[in-house]
Amino acid sequence: MTSIPETLIGLLVYPGFLFSLVVGGLFYWLYRKIKARFQARIGPPCYQFFIDLMKLFSKESITPYTAGSTMLVLAPILSVTGLLLAEAMLPIGSGSVLEFEGDLIVALYLLALPGIAMMIAGTSSGSPYGSVGSAREASLMVGYELPYALSVLTLGFYVKSLSLSVIVRYQLVNGAFFLRYPMATLAFLLCLLPKVGRRPFDAPEADTEIIGGPLTEYSGALLGLFEVVNGLRWFVIPAFAVNLFFGGGANILEFLLKSLGLVLLLSILDVIHPRYRIDQGFKFFLKWALPLSLVDFVRSLVLS
Repeated sequence: MTSIPETLIGLLVYPGFLFSLVVGGLFYWLYRKIKARFQARIGPPCYQFFIDLMKLFSKESITPYTAGSTMLVLAPILSVTGLLLAEAMLPIGSGSVLEFEGDLIVALYLLALPGIAMMIAGTSSGSPYGSVGSAREASLMVGYELPYALSVLTLGFYVKSLSLSVIVRYQLVNGAFFLRYPMATLAFLLCLLPKVGRRPFDAPEADTEIIGGPLTEYSGALLGLFEVVNGLRWFVIPAFAVNLFFGGGANILEFLLKSLGLVLLLSILDVIHPRYRIDQGFKFFLKWALPLSLVDFVRSLVLS
């Protein structure tokens, strides 16, 4: 049983907040660099994400007169908290900080909090752009959360456990689940794109259409918190996929290399696709991701 100081170090340093933010920031930089190269640009330096954070947290946060100030502040805090707690449940390297039976379900709920926080931010901002972005986020979440959850539960039913550590240990002995359940894996990977807010499913924050959607009225430290969320999810969400479908990692280097592979895949998919309209994105998940996840979900029930 770990002591309280060890748990706090795990939550705040490694493999918690500091480690996740640094790795996520570097993965986010890699995405931006790849995107720039595809567009014949140089792209930002590797430290750009951290410089942006320093600049944002040094500025004043301005709250619009028409905004709901309490919810405006709580939204980014809720988003950061959800990602950090979910990350603490992921087996990374030597193990996870928080491990218990049922942590798979809790992680699913926690990873939905950033999307919910975006809806709260948009509706409380008092901006029409925020309201439109919030409605778009809600529509997309209705489309992708069901196949996302079904893909995850496929593994839980098969191994007869809702523990992330049990799922990872099973794969270390028997092989990665993407070989056994390829359709659930594909459905899950499709759902990762809106989870990290990338094309073709980035309509809720479309800069060229609604300026930033739910983030339009944010500034200073509050916007900095959402930038922290952006960095964290570039690590936490691929790490969740690695643990579920790609065998986790026998050591931290293997784990990071697998996560890097997913980051490269998401980056390339973002670059080569135009943005979908919100109705196109919703129909896409109902037409492709949901049937794929259902097929393997039913297979897992039969096999188990």
